[in-house]
Amino acid sequence: MTATPPGPDRNGAEDRDAIRRTREVLAYRNRFVDVYDDEVAFPNGTDGRYLRIHHRGEGHGVVVLPVRDGAVGLVRTYRYPLGRLQWGLPRGFSHGADPLVTARAELHEELGVPEAEFTLLGTMTPDSGLLADPVAVVHATVTTTPGAPLTPEEVTESRWLPLPDLPHWITTGHLDDALTLATLTLARAHGLLPP
Repeated sequence: MTATPPGPDRNGAEDRDAIRRTREVLAYRNRFVDVYDDEVAFPNGTDGRYLRIHHRGEGHGVVVLPVRDGAVGLVRTYRYPLGRLQWGLPRGFSHGADPLVTARAELHEELGVPEAEFTLLGTMTPDSGLLADPVAVVHATVTTTPGAPLTPEEVTESRWLPLPDLPHWITTGHLDDALTLATLTLARAHGLLPP
């Protein structure tokens, strides 16, 4: 017997449990995102507020899992909200409606990979408590020799980590980016990474 994924039932239980937006309040906008501080009504009748960040571009942001000769391509980037450098997979805001176009651009910009074979694995919601948009997850089989990152102001370092070293990096906290960890899990579920 196959388990059915959770979702709204026929009695509309999901609608009864929904937090309703009563007023959309744009708090901030830049060229990448709109930040809302919406007025809401909770299911019990009380009022409140919820923050919501919405990507302004067309299409989904992307996280790319590049694999080359038994190694995963990682980038080290300064993450301003954390106040520190962090290792993770290449990622970025959309470059258009097609996530594979965005994946190609991000892989080239961040890892210096001019070409690869791309496969869309699915989408994920990286922080459903704050971010309103899903992110596309793309696997990239790299057969060419990578160059240097094209965005040195963004990517401070890159490396190709052998797949057998991934568990150690994860368990020791060297690799703690949630998008990266979720992408590795999805790729493993697709049979693209060893258990």
